[in-house]
This record gives sequence, structure tokens and C-alpha cells, in this order.
Amino acid sequence: MTNVVYRPSRVSSAIAVLAAAGCVAAVGSVPEQYTGIAVTLGGVLVLALGTALYNRGIRFLGFPVALVGLLVAFGGFAVGVALVGSYQASLTLRGELLGLLGVPFIALGVVPLSRRLSRRLVSLGFALLVIGVVFVGAFNGTGTDPLPLLVGMVAAIVAWDAAEQAINLGNQLGTRARTWPSELSHSGGTTLFGGVGIGAGLVMINVNVTDLPLASLLLLLGAALVLMVALYK
Repeated sequence: MTNVVYRPSRVSSAIAVLAAAGCVAAVGSVPEQYTGIAVTLGGVLVLALGTALYNRGIRFLGFPVALVGLLVAFGGFAVGVALVGSYQASLTLRGELLGLLGVPFIALGVVPLSRRLSRRLVSLGFALLVIGVVFVGAFNGTGTDPLPLLVGMVAAIVAWDAAEQAINLGNQLGTRARTWPSELSHSGGTTLFGGVGIGAGLVMINVNVTDLPLASLLLLLGAALVLMVALYK
């Protein structure tokens, strides 16, 4: 009888991490920020490799590799901050980079660092992604192009939903089950909902149907999309 391994599913885990990185990239305003994203993703890959080695019983190698990957993943934020320039110029950019801290937390939730803490780590990562997007909308004012902010918000929701999907499938079916078609379908549906939300958000902003600031609209859109995704599940 084949042993069932109950860990988050790989496809949805990968989608979650990439969507989280996409959220940060969508609201990035200077090329140096993408270097931080690249460093973080590189660290996540090393973390995943170390975790895989550890889970296969090669613990003497897996643990230090995973630890290095974790340090590099969080170091991407420090790299991004260091590269954005002078203090005055980088004050707002550092706010944008807050979302970058959400990527390794999402990764820790789907690796997982702890099965018991997986959902909490994912929620923390999601919160950091949303804060990063809202920070840009709040501090850059009305001159900010709303489309990247809306895309960033949707990407954050896709990351959260995919991570939750990975954890749910892993807990219920294990990693050996053939679940990738349903995983891609689920994330595709979430992205479709997000596209509808982006269109609705652009209409609201362009026709000025409300006097709410852009940051508030982003939060309302995010809450509405989370509700839609929850009902879709």
C-alpha cells in the first residue's frame, strides 16, 4: 500500500508564490525593485529544494540548504531597499517593497514550515501584499495609474486563494493525487473573477461614481473579490 504524503499540492503552491511575486512586480516603479523580487524568488527556490531534501530523509543537507534559502528569500527585501536610492526618494518605494516580505511568508505556508501554522503564514503573507498595494495607492495620490494597483490587488488574492487551495488539497488527498487539472481550473476561475473586478474598478474610477480615495477603493475591491472567491469555492 502506497503511503500518502499530506503536504500542500505543488502546482497551486507554485502558482501562489508566482502570483505573490507578480503582485509586487505590478506596483513596482523602478527597475531596482525587480532585483529584489528576483533575489526573493531565488531564495524561495533554494528553500523548496532544501525542504524537498529534508522530506526525503537527507536532513543533514536539507536543513542547511532550506535555511540558506529562507535567509536569501527574506534578504530580497533588504536588497530592494538598498538599491532604490536616497532616503527621500526611497521612502515611498520602501512602502511598495513591503509587499515583497509577503512572498517568503506565502512560501513558508506552502512548503510548509509548519503544518499547523501554514494558514497563518499564508494569511500574514497576503496581508503584507495588500498593505504594499494600498500603500502605493495612498501615498502616490490621484496621479497614480490605477491599473497596476488593481492588477496587484488581484494577484495578491490569487496568491492567497492558490495557497489555500494547495493546503486544502494536500490535507485531503496528499501530494500523490492527480490534482493539477482542478488546481489550474480553480486558479483560472479566480483570475477570471479578478479580471471582472479590475474592469469594475476601472469603471468606478473613470466615471467617478464615488469620492472615496484610491486606497479605499482598492480595499473595497479586495474585500469584494475575496468574498467572490469564497463563494466560488
